[in-house]
This record gives sequence, structure tokens and C-alpha cells, in this order.
Amino acid sequence: MTMGQGRIATFYSYKGGVGRSFLLSNSAVLLARWGYRVLCVDWDLEAPGLHYYFRPYMDVPATGLTDMALAVREGERVGALDHITPVTLEDGARLDLIAAGGVGNDYVPKLQSIDWEQLYLEHDFGNVLEGWRERWLDSYDVILIDSRTGISDSGGICTAQLPHILAYTFTANQQNVDGVLDVVRRASATRNTLPYDRSRLLTLPLLCRFDMSEEYERAAEWREKLRGELKSSYDAWVPEGSPVERVLDNCTVPYSAYWSFGEDLPVVTEDFRNPQLISHSIASIAALIARNLEDARLFTESRDAYVDAAIRTGRRGGHYQYDFFISGTPKTESAATRLAALLAEAGLSSFSAQQPDAGPRESLRPVIDSSRHLLLLARDSVDSWHRDELNYFLRQTLDEQSDRTVFPVVGSTRVLRDLPSLVQALPSYSLAEDQLGEVARGVSARVRSEASQPGFEVASSSGRGRVFVVRSWPDRAWEEWVTWILREAGYEVAQGWPGRQEDSVHTSVTSLPPEDRIVVLYSAALANEGLMSDAWTAALLASPEKFVPLRVEEVEVAGQLQRHGYTDLFGVDEREAREALLRAVANPRSTPSAPPAFPAADAAGARADQPTVWNVPTRNAGFIGRDDLLPQIRTRLADSTAPLVLTGPCGVGKTQLAFEYAHWFSGEYDLVWYVPPGEDRVYHLAEFAVALGCAQFDTSPPAAVRALQQDLRKRSGWLLIFDGVENPADLARDLPSGDGHVLITSRNPHWHQVANTLDVGTLPPPDAVALLTARSRDLPERLTFVLADELDHLPLALVQAADALYVFPPEEYLLLLRQHAAEALADDGPPDYRGSLASQLELSLTRLAAENTEAALLVRACTLLAPAPLPLKASDLGSSPRAFRQMVMTVERIGLARVSGGSIRIPRLAQAVLRDQLASEERAPAATLACRLLAAAVPGDTDPDAWQRWRDLLPHYLAIDPGDLVTEAARLATLGACWYLMDLGDNAEALRRLEELYETWKRELGVEAVETLAAAGYLAHAYSVTDDHEKAYLLDTELHGRQRNLFGVEHPDTLRTATNVAVDLSALGRYREAADLGEKTLIIQRGVLGPEHPDTLHTAHNLSMDLEPLGRLEDAENLRAETLDRQRAVLGDNHPATRQTIEVRKWRRPPKGAPKLTHP
Repeated sequence: MTMGQGRIATFYSYKGGVGRSFLLSNSAVLLARWGYRVLCVDWDLEAPGLHYYFRPYMDVPATGLTDMALAVREGERVGALDHITPVTLEDGARLDLIAAGGVGNDYVPKLQSIDWEQLYLEHDFGNVLEGWRERWLDSYDVILIDSRTGISDSGGICTAQLPHILAYTFTANQQNVDGVLDVVRRASATRNTLPYDRSRLLTLPLLCRFDMSEEYERAAEWREKLRGELKSSYDAWVPEGSPVERVLDNCTVPYSAYWSFGEDLPVVTEDFRNPQLISHSIASIAALIARNLEDARLFTESRDAYVDAAIRTGRRGGHYQYDFFISGTPKTESAATRLAALLAEAGLSSFSAQQPDAGPRESLRPVIDSSRHLLLLARDSVDSWHRDELNYFLRQTLDEQSDRTVFPVVGSTRVLRDLPSLVQALPSYSLAEDQLGEVARGVSARVRSEASQPGFEVASSSGRGRVFVVRSWPDRAWEEWVTWILREAGYEVAQGWPGRQEDSVHTSVTSLPPEDRIVVLYSAALANEGLMSDAWTAALLASPEKFVPLRVEEVEVAGQLQRHGYTDLFGVDEREAREALLRAVANPRSTPSAPPAFPAADAAGARADQPTVWNVPTRNAGFIGRDDLLPQIRTRLADSTAPLVLTGPCGVGKTQLAFEYAHWFSGEYDLVWYVPPGEDRVYHLAEFAVALGCAQFDTSPPAAVRALQQDLRKRSGWLLIFDGVENPADLARDLPSGDGHVLITSRNPHWHQVANTLDVGTLPPPDAVALLTARSRDLPERLTFVLADELDHLPLALVQAADALYVFPPEEYLLLLRQHAAEALADDGPPDYRGSLASQLELSLTRLAAENTEAALLVRACTLLAPAPLPLKASDLGSSPRAFRQMVMTVERIGLARVSGGSIRIPRLAQAVLRDQLASEERAPAATLACRLLAAAVPGDTDPDAWQRWRDLLPHYLAIDPGDLVTEAARLATLGACWYLMDLGDNAEALRRLEELYETWKRELGVEAVETLAAAGYLAHAYSVTDDHEKAYLLDTELHGRQRNLFGVEHPDTLRTATNVAVDLSALGRYREAADLGEKTLIIQRGVLGPEHPDTLHTAHNLSMDLEPLGRLEDAENLRAETLDRQRAVLGDNHPATRQTIEVRKWRRPPKGAPKLTHP
């Protein structure tokens, strides 16, 4: 979203004492703080007082609006900005005020001397006001007008002539509601008679001083009553089907006794993100005005995201600091530098996440906000930082409905598969070094040629221009048909109304290029929505070469439209209708007035070309999303003779997607038959044969299927849907051939020799939230995204949760889901689904165990780990390559996991449910295998990819329960992972995990177990690096005592811990004790390990530093020099230990077995 020209909002109230000026002034302050240029105009001339709210931040107004009107009366030329009083807030933000007039005794006589009617008739005040309005709009982003109370408005200046938005305030009593709605109706009528080009007046109801905390039932009654009475105020800008009550709730200003005194500004001191405070409502109002009430669907789905988008737009002033944010990794640093330089040569600015002054990655979100586009550089994989930055950019971009886009620059097409589908659909570029110049040229050309186009739409390649389709909500099926026909013909069908919301219809239409078209689907529903008025039609007919009127049912049209001509799309077959549609769009001026028609075969208007044979279940009224997949299915089926398989895990919505496709494209088929899952597939095909007439009721099923296959071979225009097929071999003999389409759903991704595949993923977050709230619209906003995320955006789980939330309080359900996922998802799913997610997963694992016990054990083991890819090789399982391949393919066929790139991964929610369902006798062997896999995956110290492998494995070592670490090797590997975590700098998380491991093993294995002793050493180190030296000393001392008792004083482990105790003592300032212990330890080490052993040299180095505070400087220097000479001879100059001595830095000895990590 960018600001463009300003917008004007009038705050109006029918009665006083509502809080109108209070809301305006607080909204103005918020908008100014967000970076918007704000002007406030006090038009309440009979009772001025807006300046009281700004008194701490401004001088007393000397002039104002009254003086401007008087100067016009005297024939003077008055500038729109000549009587500004600046307001400067404490944080430096600024807004401007045009007060009602100067504060003084002469104000009332001045006001009383103004004859407004005379100003209009004799001094052309209407056009003067228009000039002021235009100047204000050019100079400010937001202009807020404080209108007077009552029904007099000087001819509708504030309520009709000036504003884009009329924000009317009222309280919950009938006289207030009736009075304010009457004024709003009259303002809308007055606006239509103005001699100026104006867009439709938008109205924003603001319920004020409303208290839900007491008398809750009466408040709820009023809230429900207002939903109906205010409907007309929302119709113009809240999309059909969006929950209007959320708009009303978020814009309801609660009663606050504290802020009812004086003229203080709560937004100056309150957190507007706190929904319990009055500033929360004010921020909602300010954001809506800042965005001109646009994109209201987002506001109803996520008020916080909407407000954040408004803040981002304001803070960057509607402009971007950088053209590109370059998201890369150390592997692409040189390419990023080179690309940034090439873009700079082309006059385009960029910010690279890898540049030296970039700062920490986690702090770069403000930079992403201030960058128009994102360049994603990925050589051979998509890094976690890529995902974080890309997902953040996409969230902001979708929130803002802006022209921002992503440019993927990748090392191979394989990398694209790891990107969101939205990004996969965009043009990508090669990261090859010799291609960077071409990348820069291509990116520059796209940015400059498509600057005004939405970033995530596919540009038309036909040169035919765009087509905008206008229709009523009930005519969605007609829109789908028209859109499909036009896109097949090469037109680009754009979404939404062209132009800005504040523009008039005339302005929007005339500003379109001549090759664009506006197609209007005329129906009774469209007439009821007021979109067939003479004024609306006249505005469209101002550009007759762009206007394409189409009737979709018998409805009377205006005379001027009859003279222009229109096309009927009912009463004929589809071929004739398609030809008529394409003729009309190609040449709107030649549209016949008595045209052919289409699909209504009966009085109800049903399409005549519906399939003659059809058994698909009823369309799901609650189907949400998948707008990206439905056209893909159509294209993939049309472009290939092979069947298409929709693949994906349990509960992802494959069957519902197939049903939606069948309904959506039913007009493209003569025959559509659905074959449900199960072993009686042949009987369902036989029923199809009987329905076609190629077999009789008494024909044997196998013979009927053969007859069906022969019949379909001669036909075209048929669709056959096979649901829930697991094994391609089971279906091969039943697949027909011919000029038709076969659509299959399966959890098995392996169909490459039989059919094409299309993977069905989980829903994007906005669609997941919409599905979750479709049945439970009263969910607290703060919980909807949390719940959707916990449910893994999985459609079946979302539907089950939505049903459960009728009974469960959301917080209670969320807790149950996190602690007992299987129980939370155990209730039956929707009526058309077999059981629940929990029962389906349990059944799948049972079937897997019956087919392949090793595969079932592998899945159970993976449930104990993280929902992240786990490296997996045949040797890890002790299997032959052939047995290993059969095992993983069986797991994938049943749909419990995906295996790719040498890793296995189970979806997070499925993993949580299956883990809950583990019986005690199943958990022990599963834990043993999980430990075996973890131990096998540990990289060696000489492995060049050790750093990255530790990073990939880390989630699993952190996720597994300490009680499930049942082998010594896995326990020690988990300690090594904590060492890696500390090496990354995440000491707090490492400390938490080490404390958990140490306490568990001390309790279950005993204090003398090898793993417990090792955990104590790692934990003491973690205490030390987090500066908790007292705890480090106590634990090291305790460990040292145990080791002396178990191994003796001269054991290397005992001596190593003694060195660390000395380090702890030194850190606590106990230098003499540290030196004494160091000298004793050094003597023993020299005798046992030798003077050149790394442990000995380490102790000597630390001791040299402990001698200095005791005044033994010569001893310290001699010992340091001796130690350094030996380190150089034994370890070399570049060894970390040698560097520590050169730099005179004390350090702890790593625990035995700690990974030797080399940073990439």
C-alpha cells in the first residue's frame, strides 16, 4: 500500500457529549506519530474547542477558519494553508491545525457576521472551498474535520462536499441512532447532487461510551440491534460475507471514567495494542482512515495486521528507502555484493543482509519494511533466514495489497521447490556468476516496466489488456465461467475494481488504457445492490469502447444501456454463449441489442450444459481458499492425456479440492463420476456404465467396466474422480483412455509411471484463520492465528477445532491441544469425512505396522523427535538398500511421512497426535531407535560440513524428551548439541536444556553415571559463560569430588575439572585459592600427562594469569613465556590455545567429548 493523494474524514455527531472531538484529536496524534502528514480543521464554529486537546503542544491560535471565510467575503485571495497553527508533539511528530478562529473576545461577533448563503451566491465560496480542498489533499495524507453537532451543516460542507469518509459518532440510545442515520442518508443524497466529481461517500459508524463490562445482556442486545441498523453504512466497503460485527467491535470506543475528565490524550501514554484500553479502538479507527477503509477483509481477519500495515505505510512516508532488500547467506555474499553494484549502476538502491554494516539478521525487519522488493539469493538450499525474511516480507506485502514482489535468484530449479507456491509462480533467475549481469538487467526492466502493476499477478502476454468483472455476490458462478473463457482466450482478468476507492466511477473508467475492458454481469441481484442506476451506467458509457454489459438472467435495463447494446448469456448452449462473450469483449461498440443467450435451460436459470451424468457430492458451502490450485488442476489436466493425482498427507483437503474442481468446472464436462475410496471400486464403475447405458443392471461388474472403458474411449468431455487410491498398481487396470480427464486423490506421492502429480499443501495462514473462524466467529483475535498455527494450518484439524470451540473456551482448547493433541482431535470430523484426524492417523499407523513392522517402528521413533527433516541412511537402520527403499516408500504410500534428500519428515501435528497415541510397550523400542538415529547422525570433528549438520540436527536433540534418551551414545550426542548451541551464542537455551538433562539423569541414572558426570561438566560450563560463576564453582567442585572418588586424583578427567574449578575461583576473585589449586594441578599433570600435553599447557596458561593479581609478576611472565614456546612447538601459532595465550585470555577446558567446531 502507498499513500497516493490524501483523504478527508469528517467526524460528525448528532448530539454533543459523545466524544467526537476526543476521537478526532487522538486519531490525529496517532497518525502523526505513525508518520502521516495530518491536518485538523475545527469546523464546529458555534462551539469551538478542538485546540484545547493540543494546548500543551502549540501556541494559542491567532486566526482560523472564521478569518478565512471573512477574508473571502472581503474579496481577498485566501490560501488554503495561510491560517495554520503547528502542533509539535513531545516525540517530535507534527500535525497542523486550522482552528475555528483566533481566541479572543471578537470571535463571536466575527462568526455572527458571516452569511453563509451570501458567501456561496455572491463570492463563489463553493469553488473557493474546492480549491482549498484540492490544496489540502495535495499537502497532507490525512485531513480530519471536526464537524458541528446537529442537523445544520452550512449546506452539507462537512458531511457531503468535503469528505471521502464520514465517521459518525453516536451512543447506544435510539434518538442518537435515528438522528445520526438520518443525517448520513441526507449527506449521501446531497453528495449525489453536487456539481463536482465525487466518489461514493464512505461511512464509518463509531459507537462511543459503550460499556460491556456491566449490564452485559443489555449491551449484547444493543450490539445485535446495531448490526442490522448499520448494515447500509458498511455495504460500500466491507466485502460480502465478511463479519461486520468485527468492524463494529474494533471501532467501538469503550466508556472510560478516567479519560472522561478534561482534554487529555490517552494515545500519548497508553499502549494502543492493548485491547483493554481505549487507545486500542482509536488505533483501529486511525488505521481505517489512513487506508481509506480499503482492504476491510484483512481488518476483519486480523485487526493487528491491518493496523501494522497502516503504521508501516506512514513511517516510510508512502515511499521506500531501498528498491531491494537482498536476502542471502554467507554462500551468496559475493554474488549479493556484485548484484548490488550492478543494480546501483542501473540507478536502483539495495540493502544486503550480508553487507558489513547490516547488523544482526533478527533486527532487519524495519529495513525489509522500507524496501519495495525482495531479492532472494539461494545457491543450493533455502536457509532458515531466507524463510524468516521471505515470510515476513510476504505477510507485509499481502497485508498492504501493494505492488511489492519477490525476485528469486537461485542456483538450481530444485531450490524453488522449497519456496512458497506464491513465489514459485514468479519468474526466477540464475545465480551463476556469469549470469548476474543478465539478472540485474532483467530485474531492472521488470521493476521499471511493472512499477504500477501488482507484484503477484501474472501479466498478460496477449497484449489484449486487462478485463475487470463486476458482479453481485450470488453471481459468482457466472463470474467463474466468464473468467475462465476469457483467460483461455488470452485475456488477463484482474481482481477487484480498477482505480482507487476514493476515485469516482467516471475517473476510474476513463483512466484505463483503451485496450482494457469492464465487464458487468447484469442480474436482479446487481440491481438490488444499486449498481444499475442511471448515474452508474452513464459513468460507464462515458467510455463505451471499454464497457461490456452482459445479462445473466432476464432483467430490465436502462434505455441508455439498450441504445449501447448488450449481450445475453442465458437461453443458449455454451458454444454460442462463448462466441457471443468473446465477440462482445473484443468489440464492445458492436454488441447487439437483441443478442444470443446462454445457459439457463429452465426458469430457475440453471446452466443448460450441466453434465448429463453426475454423482459428485453437494458442493461444500464452507470451502475456503485453494484459488491457486484450482486453475492449476484445470491446466494440468488440459495439457496432458495422463491422469492427475492430488497428493498430500491425511486431512489436507484433497477430496474436498477434487469436489470443488468438479463443481467449479462442471460446465466443461458432459459426464462427471465420483468413485469413493475402498475395495469396491469396480462396482462404482459398473454403476457409471449403467448410468451411461453401455451396461445393464444385471451385467457383471467386470464386464460393465470393460464396456465403460470402450464407451469412454469414443467420448470426450468426461471427468472421472478416483478418491483415496493408495497403490497405483491397484488402479492401473481400471483407468480408461479417451478424450477425457481422470483426477485421483492419494496420500502416496509415487505415481510417476502412471500419472502426473500435484502436491496439496496446508492452507496459507489467512485461509487457515478464515476456515477456523467460519464456524466460531467470536474467537478472540489474538488466539486465532495461534490456534491456526498449532493446528498446522491443516484443513481437517481446523474444521474439527472449529466444532470443538463451540463447547471449549479457546484458551482451554489450546492448552489441551498442546498437551494432548490426540484427545483434542479425537472427535469425529465433518459428516463427509471418515472419522477424525486422530482416528485416521491411528488407523494408518496400524496398517503400516501390518505391512512393514520396521517402517512402523521408524515412524514411531520419528514422533519422539522434532517436526524437521531427519538425516536417514540405510546403514543407520542396518538395512540393505533394497529393504530400506521399500520401507520408506511404504511410509510415504500410507501418507505418514515424506522422504526426500536423504531425510525423513513427519508433519508437526501428525507427529504430536501419533506421539500421544504411543502405548508404553511401543515407546521403549521407538526411543531406542530414535537414539540410534541421533547417535548415527553425529558429524565427526573432521567433517567439513559439521557445522551445517549440527545445525540441521539441533532441533531433534532439543525436542526429544530426556527420558527417551535411552542410550549412552545418544545422551552424549545431545550434550554435544548443547555445546554447539553455546557456540552459536544461544547460551540461555543451552542452559535450559542442560539443566533439564542433568536433573533427569541424576534422578534416573544416578550421580556416578558417565552421562550424569558429563552433563555436570557441560552445565558448569554453561553457568560460566552466562556469568553465573558461583553456580559454576559449586557444580565443578561437586563434580571434582565425585571424579576423585571414582577415578582418583591423577585421572585426566579429574585434572581437567580441577583446572575449571581454578577458573571459577579466579572469576569469583579468589585468586590465591585459584593459584594454589592451579599449581597443584600443574605439578600432577606434568608428571602424569607430560609438560607438553594440551591439558597441561592449558593449566599453565591459566595459572600464569592467576599469579599476576598476587603480585608474582615475574613468575607469571616466565610461566607464560614457557607455555607459549611449548604451544607454538606442539600446536602451532594459529591453534586457539596458542592464540589465547598470546592474547592473555583465560578460558575453561572443554568437557571431554565436546565437538571441535570450525565456523563456516
